Amino acid sequence: MRKIILFLLAIVALGLAASAGLSSTNSAPDGECFTCHADTADSANIKMIGLPKEYVPGKTYNITLSVQSRLKSMSEIKGGFSASASAGDLIVIDEKNTQKSNSFITHTIQGAQSRTWKLAWKAPKEKTDTEIRVMAVAANGDYSPSGDAMTADIIAIKGKK
Repeated sequence: MRKIILFLLAIVALGLAASAGLSSTNSAPDGECFTCHADTADSANIKMIGLPKEYVPGKTYNITLSVQSRLKSMSEIKGGFSASASAGDLIVIDEKNTQKSNSFITHTIQGAQSRTWKLAWKAPKEKTDTEIRVMAVAANGDYSPSGDAMTADIIAIKGKK
């Protein structure tokens, strides 16, 4: 009986260790980076290229999203992100590095090896003010969720009149 209990404890410990190891690369399972990652004093900034200040209804915009930080990564794991739109649709255009998860788009395991990602946003058909909400992590690459630089931003876009 004691051997069975020790075996089960070992299996549980192995499972917890494996899930903790993947937490820094697997994506933002609930869209919130702060759920797992502990912030550091290092700062980070989000940059989004390709979003207009005013959109044309129904038009698709290609976006380059990046997280910038002076924090250096000590491994191949460099960062991650999660983004959602209050209107319109975020679209995966790089399946290797980004994926859709419920109502948001996030990085893949492969995408965690970068701090820059490509995606698209299809503007809503009606003219309405829209927000793109982004959370991002510049990882220190130590395979743990602590000591990473995190940031969040809301980009407001107006419907073109």
